[in-house]
Amino acid sequence: MLHILSKAAPVAGDAGRALENIVDAWKQYKITAEVEQTKRESIRATRDVNIKMIDENAAILKAYLASMFKERAEIIEGMFVRLDQGLAAGNAQAASDAMAAIVAVTKQSPLAGARELLLDLRNPEVTSIEI
Repeated sequence: MLHILSKAAPVAGDAGRALENIVDAWKQYKITAEVEQTKRESIRATRDVNIKMIDENAAILKAYLASMFKERAEIIEGMFVRLDQGLAAGNAQAASDAMAAIVAVTKQSPLAGARELLLDLRNPEVTSIEI
């Protein structure tokens, strides 16, 4: 048995609704595309700001550590000079004081100051940092 299918005659309203659906879908696509583009731009901007902040903080930390290690080296060198002078002069008290100062300086970690520096960098209430 053969079935014959016949198409219904096209209705003008169906074509109009189809066109409206296409236009609505296109409008929705454009809105979605703009929203997603804005999100991507926001993500890129946030990334760029964070990278710049990391670079700047790294530069500050490097400068701080270089300064601290240079200062420590100068202090320790000065204490060794005093130690040598005390030993050469036979002054046990001067030699002992120099040794105590050397030990005290070496017990202090410059990284403890770096930790405080990093906390200050993240603190919005800190307006200036002295290195």
